[in-house]
Amino acid sequence: MKNRYLLLAIALLTVSTVAMGDIHSPPGHHFQWSRKLSRGVGNVLFGWLEYPTVWRKSNSSDGAVAAASDFLVEGTRRTLARAVYGIYEVSTFPVPSWKCTYRPPYGTKENIDSWWGYTEFPPQLGFRSEVPYSRSQGW
Repeated sequence: MKNRYLLLAIALLTVSTVAMGDIHSPPGHHFQWSRKLSRGVGNVLFGWLEYPTVWRKSNSSDGAVAAASDFLVEGTRRTLARAVYGIYEVSTFPVPSWKCTYRPPYGTKENIDSWWGYTEFPPQLGFRSEVPYSRSQGW
């Protein structure tokens, strides 16, 4: 009987230790001042990459004529938004200014709809996968 109570006490301590361990690593722990500065510099220097991204997305969904007009209007809007957010983040990187955190001040909806939301960093040129998994087989 004593062994059963001892085993139960060890099991409860083990489970409670694992359950409490997640509190020490909150979801926003990787948003620090250095990431905010990197995000701001990236938005200022590479925000113009929204132009080819808008062209590619609009061309695949609506055609070449829509891509030409979206390239000019939506590309300019997204590039200017990235530049303004970048200047804001570079100038305020030492302090947690957005809701007392270092998170991005713009809505990041890339998990729901990557067309209207902004990714944390500017888009990349070249061939890259838009899905988080690989379709190739690795040995």
